[in-house]
Amino acid sequence: MEALVLDSVVRGPRLTPTLERGTPDIERDLVARELTRQYQVVRPLGRGGMGAVYLARDVALHRHVALKVLRNDLRTREDARERFRAEARLSAQLEHPGIVPLYAFGETARVMYMAMRYVPGDSLGDRIRAQGRLSPEEARLVLIQIARALDYAHGQGVVHRDLKPENVLVDRETGRALLADFSVARRRSWDPRPSELRCAFGTPHFMSPEQAVGEADLDGRSDLYGLGVLGYLMLAGRLPFTGESFAEITAKHMFSPVPPLASLAPGAPRDLIAAVERCLDKQLDKRWQYGRQLAEALDRGAGSSRIGRAFRRLVGGARTA
Repeated sequence: MEALVLDSVVRGPRLTPTLERGTPDIERDLVARELTRQYQVVRPLGRGGMGAVYLARDVALHRHVALKVLRNDLRTREDARERFRAEARLSAQLEHPGIVPLYAFGETARVMYMAMRYVPGDSLGDRIRAQGRLSPEEARLVLIQIARALDYAHGQGVVHRDLKPENVLVDRETGRALLADFSVARRRSWDPRPSELRCAFGTPHFMSPEQAVGEADLDGRSDLYGLGVLGYLMLAGRLPFTGESFAEITAKHMFSPVPPLASLAPGAPRDLIAAVERCLDKQLDKRWQYGRQLAEALDRGAGSSRIGRAFRRLVGGARTA
């Protein structure tokens, strides 16, 4: 049962598969017609809750981009349009090598879109599905890079609120992990919309206890809890908590002890296990307070061994990113 639950969880939040060959894609045809002077649509990359993502070629700049388009059935809903605009505005203000950059935003009479950097490679979810679990060295690298990206975002007052495997992209050319999809992120200095009060945004399997109960004033420590769940999943090949409903899963995050990671990842170094489990503490003041603290601790823990030296070559600019 655990494997089935894990598979559905990791698959569930991902962009859904592209259409079968020969199946009409009306939305793609619309995008291609509306944006033909700016972008040539190459192929669908997938679909999410807010819309579709396409690989496209920027006609003027001769480069590939990931084109995110608001779902056609949401186009007339002003709340959806404003959320899409808010995501674009927030993404445009984040400039960090560990965050997928936004290149452009635009609206036509029938299409609202964002053009982002296309990251050739896989999502973390794809890797976990293919490998079952990551090696401790790979997991450490991903955690360091995403912790540093989060530290930057938190320094800008932005809380991501949706740290799940599909929102971490791994560039096959550089090996760098990048944080993507700020669709439910919010800036702490902004007042929440009335409709957001006491609402839990995100994916339940990766929610911090305070996020699960709908607290409006989340800070970066909530994201670090979600990163801890990712670390647990990478090392153990399973989630710390699963269930049959939102209420059951979030109740476990709030009240149940985390199953010891050491018994599920016997080959993982102690410092790595301790770092992940500290992320998952239910008390805010006992977690890592900043992403840079977590990244620095994991960097030190790589050690001076042969494996550690190889890891440091692999991590490259992670320390300064």
